[in-house]
Amino acid sequence: MNKVKIYLNYFVFLICLIIPKRKNRWVFGAWFGNRVSDNPYALYQYVKNNRPDIEAYWICNDISVADKYGINAVKRNSARARWLCLTAKVSVMNQGYLDLGGLNWVRRSFKVQLWHGVAWKKIGEDTPDTKTGLLHKISHKAYLFANKCDLYIAPSDEMRKTLKSAFLVGDDKILSVGQPRNEVLLDPEFCIRQKAEMKKKTGAMTIILYMPTFRDKTSEPFSFIKISDDISQVLDKYDAAILEKQHYVQLQRTEQADTSSGSIINVADLDATDLLAAADILITDYSSCFFDFALRDKPVIHYMYDYDSYKDDDRGLYYDADYVRAGSIVKTADELISRLEEILKGEYDDPERRKIVRDRFDTYESPDNSAKIVNEVLNRIHVV
Repeated sequence: MNKVKIYLNYFVFLICLIIPKRKNRWVFGAWFGNRVSDNPYALYQYVKNNRPDIEAYWICNDISVADKYGINAVKRNSARARWLCLTAKVSVMNQGYLDLGGLNWVRRSFKVQLWHGVAWKKIGEDTPDTKTGLLHKISHKAYLFANKCDLYIAPSDEMRKTLKSAFLVGDDKILSVGQPRNEVLLDPEFCIRQKAEMKKKTGAMTIILYMPTFRDKTSEPFSFIKISDDISQVLDKYDAAILEKQHYVQLQRTEQADTSSGSIINVADLDATDLLAAADILITDYSSCFFDFALRDKPVIHYMYDYDSYKDDDRGLYYDADYVRAGSIVKTADELISRLEEILKGEYDDPERRKIVRDRFDTYESPDNSAKIVNEVLNRIHVV
């Protein structure tokens, strides 16, 4: 956060002290206004469909999504969006206040931080910070102050510990509840529909999903496009297709082309949860998506070709790989192809590891996550 924005946010804070809130007005946003997805969108949908007493607004950069998603979309940083944020009693996000605007117009609202997954890679205050100097310290303190929230969600006691260290919050601000986006992964009919759509899209019987996380300092994530010739025979043999979805942050940084190759299909624009619901097999690295996918009790492969450098020199990890893995770990492309073929042939599976992951990290997941969060928020704002 630069010095000018710090001063502007203090000015906005003074305005926030004057403007009264409307208790039934909630604003939602995600991924700096760039996407309609993730936990805030799932909670928005619940509120829209089940709580007619609440005015729900989705704040985003491109309001053309209103027709596509059937939502009450308002352009981020517009005069109307600023007014709605100023007068909203509740604001919901998965990154920080920047999901809702360039300045902190929601400072005095009841702020709900839903985040975007169980953390394996380090987040928040736990990530390495090599910058020094007084200005950096002041800026960082201002950033922490601006992004303090009133309620966080923890799908497990492990995540609760992470939230406390990463965001410097106490137990009283953390609700033990699952992620709204994961409710559909516990709905068999939804998963069947998504699988049918992906079969139609790919023409394949078996759907393999590849979802890696981003890198800060080390190499770019592996892409199956790079080894398409080596794996295409395996995919053809077992009537399978790979859906590749690189991380949103990585795509922004590298401007990677939207390329596909035969049975390897780039699905950058498709929703991650919809893809997890459709997949028969997941391949990932340190991405939190495997914690969600474990709810479906299907095979997982962790492709950790850069484990040592990622753990020691990049983002850093909270846990050793053996503690969190939901399936087998492979470190070379040959091992990856070999293990994938074993799974496709039905010769390898590891349901015990998936159960360990569910018990350890998905403890509080249920089909009622959204209802529990909304009820908790309503109880708290009546007291505040």
